[in-house]
Amino acid sequence: MAKDQKGPERNDKPLWITRRKRDYDKYCRYEKLLANSYKKDEVIVFFESTPTEKEINTVKESFRLDGFDPKMISIRRCDNCNIPVLLFQSKNIHTVVSSDGVRAGSGPASTTVGEHYSLNFFNRTPFDKKDGLQFRQQPGETAARKEKIVVAVLDTGFDQHLIDPAYLWQGTATNQDAECYKNVTTGLNFVNDTSDFNDDSLNHHGSIVSQYIINEFKKSSMNSVQIMPLKTHDKNGVGDLFGIICAIHFAIAKGANIINASWGFYYYFEEPIPYLKKLITKTLQDKGIVFVTAAGNKIPEEDVIAQQIYLSELGLHLTADELRDLAIHNFYPAHLSTNKNSVITATTTDGRTTVSPTQNYSNAFTDIGVLADKVTIDSMQFQVPFAGMTDMISGSSFATAIMTGIVGAHCEKNTYTPGVRNEDVIKHLISTGHANTEPALKKKYIKKGSWTKKG
Repeated sequence: MAKDQKGPERNDKPLWITRRKRDYDKYCRYEKLLANSYKKDEVIVFFESTPTEKEINTVKESFRLDGFDPKMISIRRCDNCNIPVLLFQSKNIHTVVSSDGVRAGSGPASTTVGEHYSLNFFNRTPFDKKDGLQFRQQPGETAARKEKIVVAVLDTGFDQHLIDPAYLWQGTATNQDAECYKNVTTGLNFVNDTSDFNDDSLNHHGSIVSQYIINEFKKSSMNSVQIMPLKTHDKNGVGDLFGIICAIHFAIAKGANIINASWGFYYYFEEPIPYLKKLITKTLQDKGIVFVTAAGNKIPEEDVIAQQIYLSELGLHLTADELRDLAIHNFYPAHLSTNKNSVITATTTDGRTTVSPTQNYSNAFTDIGVLADKVTIDSMQFQVPFAGMTDMISGSSFATAIMTGIVGAHCEKNTYTPGVRNEDVIKHLISTGHANTEPALKKKYIKKGSWTKKG
């Protein structure tokens, strides 16, 4: 970086790229750069309120001006959830410009419905891949507990050959149930809209995450856990924004206390997806649900994109450390955490001076670090959570799962009441000895220096 260039400060907000018509050529270049970040032939439509069929048809008709036959546009909904979100599917419909997302072309004519649009962004489970892991089913827990905590795990699924199915959440179908997915009484597959929530991922990501959560509860004398498996990611660990939205509404309707979100995506254009932001930061808090999410891992391809955008917009060359700072390189939804909402963002730490060099950090958006089992000069790792295994794996996914388990195992059931705040949860863990505070880390930052370790 040249001496006269001022680098982004660690307390700065990420660089949001705001579209202006005069910069159209520049954004076309960015669109090509980000072409693999969303599902083609789909666009999410957000209404101001739950739309009527007439209003839906009005929006469909508005696409005619851009060459789309309204009769060829198919609609996907979250089943009976009564929410203002629909997925429109049609060949090349993703090329339509709107207030959110990255597209080329001209957008549909505005209507009186108040709708806006987003691309159906991919999100991924951050995981430093390790091949060749062999698992065996874990024994269940027989000791009676006073309180059952329901944890919705939005991930690649739940393998009942690896994890005792006694830990699975079992709901009921009664006339008093919410209409949202009313007839579903166990987990659900949001990848292909079926009841098959089996973990088919090559690295068993969702099952590992679930077992980390369960293991923390095994040490609790107060609470036990029920895992609500919501398969939002396919065998390659890839999910999409629409499936995530539906799964969150499912978790709300079915009474989850905690949502574990060991996934995310880097985002560059404008303040991201207002509906998802409100859903995670306000609706969940209003319902008394804690949302624990991953700070994110280093993804070389995304670092290249961030470097090019910062160089083009500001003439800056980001350092390796700056690329891991959430105040510079935004990983969503980790960036949504504040002291006043119920979002807890987790990363991995050595508990003293730094966080994992392969994971993201921030003194503004990362709330807590989970103490690694093994620390080397270039990695921080956890022991695989299955009994009899000594293999080590790393990723903020697993720090997130461990953090979810610690919260669920050691916070009383009355924690999950409307208005719950992440700072109150962490203060409780500190007061009970399940988390520690340190001065601000010297090299990398975690909000208020809080860190915890497996029980």
